[in-house]
Amino acid sequence: MKARIVYEDRREEIVDVLLSGDGNVQVCTLPKERVGEQAAYIDFLYDYFTAKAGDPGYFITDMNVDGTLLTRFTAREDGEMSRSFSAVACYGWNRGEDGILGIVTGMRLDFGMVLTVKDGVYAAYPRFFIDGDAPEEDIRVEYHFLRDGSYSAMAREYRRYQLTVGGCVPLKERVEADPRLKRSAEGISVRIRMGWKPAPSPVENQTPETEPPMHVACTFAQAGRIAETLYASGVRSAELCLVGWNYGGHDGRFPQIFPPDPRLGGEEKLRELIRRTKALGYNIVCHDDATAAYTIADCFDEEYLLKTKDGGLYARPYCWSGGRPYKICPRRQYERFEQVNQPKLKELGFQGIHYIDVITILPVLKCYDKNHPLTRRQSGKWYRKTMKLSRELFGGFSSESGYDFAAAEMDAVLYPQFAVGKPLAPLCDELVPFWQMVYHGIILYNPCTYTLNYGAKGARNRLKYFELGGRPLVCFNANFASDNRWMGDEDMLCDTEEHLRTSIQKIQAMAEDYARLEPERYAFIESHQKLADGVYCTTYSNGTVVTVDYNRETFRIQRR
Repeated sequence: MKARIVYEDRREEIVDVLLSGDGNVQVCTLPKERVGEQAAYIDFLYDYFTAKAGDPGYFITDMNVDGTLLTRFTAREDGEMSRSFSAVACYGWNRGEDGILGIVTGMRLDFGMVLTVKDGVYAAYPRFFIDGDAPEEDIRVEYHFLRDGSYSAMAREYRRYQLTVGGCVPLKERVEADPRLKRSAEGISVRIRMGWKPAPSPVENQTPETEPPMHVACTFAQAGRIAETLYASGVRSAELCLVGWNYGGHDGRFPQIFPPDPRLGGEEKLRELIRRTKALGYNIVCHDDATAAYTIADCFDEEYLLKTKDGGLYARPYCWSGGRPYKICPRRQYERFEQVNQPKLKELGFQGIHYIDVITILPVLKCYDKNHPLTRRQSGKWYRKTMKLSRELFGGFSSESGYDFAAAEMDAVLYPQFAVGKPLAPLCDELVPFWQMVYHGIILYNPCTYTLNYGAKGARNRLKYFELGGRPLVCFNANFASDNRWMGDEDMLCDTEEHLRTSIQKIQAMAEDYARLEPERYAFIESHQKLADGVYCTTYSNGTVVTVDYNRETFRIQRR
């Protein structure tokens, strides 16, 4: 077996990989000392996962935000897909009957996936990004040989690895140890977007003089009305998350969050809202960010920003509500902001699964600042410190998506994948719910953006919830961005009593759906199978089988 080292001057070197292990698990290692200076990236075992058009089976790879791709070995034009990081640290090869699951166990935060077909030959392999730096650890991949080569069997094996080696603990055990988390897990998630400036912003680097006005969509008093109306409808379990409660609204001035925006009612009204909501038996948390810094912040300082290798600042390639977001060094974010802000949020009364945006949807980066340098592994360590602090103070931690370097510290994600139903990527034959099968019963999740606010979207979106399980997600004022509707066109609104009443009816129906799958809440998903075109079957570890028929727009729950 071979690895291909590509250097920054475009030279290539083919090197042997060390093999060890037994018949069931083969460990492939490239010692860090074997990597020469100025290596740009390494294609690991690029000659191993290969198949010819016409062979039985398929690859599964995590190649884009839409989810895990299943690629059959059919005749097709040459093509290549790649991604700089993989949401799950594994990939698989179904060989007809049996299969192989590759689990990256060394340099887990430094790799992405490559999927190619050329002249009828398919290949899938991890690409490790070295960036001209000395590798911090050996490149290491474990190959688990499976008699059952289905993607369901691969998901079960990866879940077993995460539970025994990866530090994950079943959700059932965690809720028994923390009543705050149990209260959150028992109810649907209701996000209320309160205020925001234009997104994307017309002003790249905002100042107090150039800052666009903030739109007030929901005050703290109105959010209290949402909670009380929800309770009156009969929904007794829910977790509210305030989005854009902070000064400047949603993504308005991060890393500055205080004071609670006076245009929404200020701190006094926020405290009153928290007290009222908790008195109803609901948890209530807030939306924060640990990655972005805007020039408009009263604490903006290049000292804590992440630095690129040439000494520059890492700016995201877009503007958002606060303008151009600059990346914060994960260590300095924890030291300078998390240790200060999280206790302040706790003192306000927030309790539940605290939400910090985008940590688990963006690639983890190196920091080259000489005063706080970090490898990707070290960056991940500091992010996990932030997550652990949230668990300690509030009862749980949540972020946007399912990048599983953080799986052992995650309690919930907004969605592990984006939309379904849109045209598939060129080398994708179908999307499979691999992440959901691995983490159901470990991490709470709304299945995908397709099911966010599904009560307002139609029958097929609802069926996707029953097919993939999880916890329903509601978002008031979801459509705040002017040029991106990744959460769908449909919305939950609260600007009038009629809109609020209609939204609450839809939310009530989603809560009833969550109750339908209550016995499965802490179970694992053992298998997912396509029975026919438009017909899917999901089997849980407690024996429950859920069958969804998109043709007839029906579902059936069968329990032992």
